[in-house]
Amino acid sequence: MTFGPAVGNVGMYVAREMLTSVPEDQRQAYLRMVEEISELKYQLGVEVARQLPRLLAERDQELVARYLRQVTSVAAAGWKSGVEVAKQLPDLYEAPDKTLAGAYVDIVSRATSGPGEDTETTELAGELDRLERTLREMEPKVKRANELRTQLAARDRRDEKRRKHAVELAAALPPILARLRPRFRGTYLTLVREVAAADPEASLEAADTLLDLLNGERVSEQGATEWVARGLEVLDRSKEMGRGYFRLGSKHSLEVLEDLKEGLALKDVARVLKLYATALSGRDVAIRATTEAQGLDPYGAGHIVLPPEMRVFEDDAGNFSAYKVAAAHGAGRIEFGTYIFSLGDIPSTVAELRRRYTQEAR
Repeated sequence: MTFGPAVGNVGMYVAREMLTSVPEDQRQAYLRMVEEISELKYQLGVEVARQLPRLLAERDQELVARYLRQVTSVAAAGWKSGVEVAKQLPDLYEAPDKTLAGAYVDIVSRATSGPGEDTETTELAGELDRLERTLREMEPKVKRANELRTQLAARDRRDEKRRKHAVELAAALPPILARLRPRFRGTYLTLVREVAAADPEASLEAADTLLDLLNGERVSEQGATEWVARGLEVLDRSKEMGRGYFRLGSKHSLEVLEDLKEGLALKDVARVLKLYATALSGRDVAIRATTEAQGLDPYGAGHIVLPPEMRVFEDDAGNFSAYKVAAAHGAGRIEFGTYIFSLGDIPSTVAELRRRYTQEAR
């Protein structure tokens, strides 16, 4: 049974006939009083809801206040006693002897609460109260201790993983150092040490990559230092991304490497060199980089193979001149038939050589 949003939860305790028996101007007060007393105990609210209409009908506010006060005082000692008192009090209020209700409440209250506590009980209760207070104060500390245990356990797992990769690095470094050009050794060891201090797993990747970068002269020692410095910044933000950077497995890593390359790139001057070589040799000549010439005959008559970068000089002008010299040399060989010569062109000479050297061999 519900009575609209203003009633709240008291519809659980108040039947419609109860509410209609209350004078209309007192219904809101009635509902409020039932709701307040029911907060002590559900059963208490039910009984007070039953008894209040007869008291409100007398329009004696003092009596209603007394009733609620006495029921509440007994319920504080025991809610079941409070329910029984709430049921019996209205009848006692109607008795000729007006002192009966108060005496009744006093007797039930004393019976419910029992005799006053002795000294030992008081001490035990006090000790319990202090211990409970101490336990409440310790709860945040216990929670923090559990958090620290969890964090330390996670760090132990990370440390174990770190030690595993350190062992792998110890096994991988000697053969790598044996392949490294001696002039790069100081820079290489410094850079690998920096990465290893940050993350041994990443240092395994860096050790292999730096070997290729330095031995292949894809970057200078200064360029390698800058490449590692930028990789350490990535590693600081994300271990996984940093490891990908050091194995050249990320776009960012390749872009940084491209930016750090020194010298003049063949792709920037290939068209000019093609025109130059074509003009010199008198025939159409292609320019190919050594990195893209796999499967091609390096001495073919239709192309000239050149390094992808030229680092002979410190400036682009000097490196471009070096490219032109190499292209001119290749064009000269093409022009004068160096690559199209065949032993079939000199059969008599070949026959004489075979005759002479075959006799000497005998």
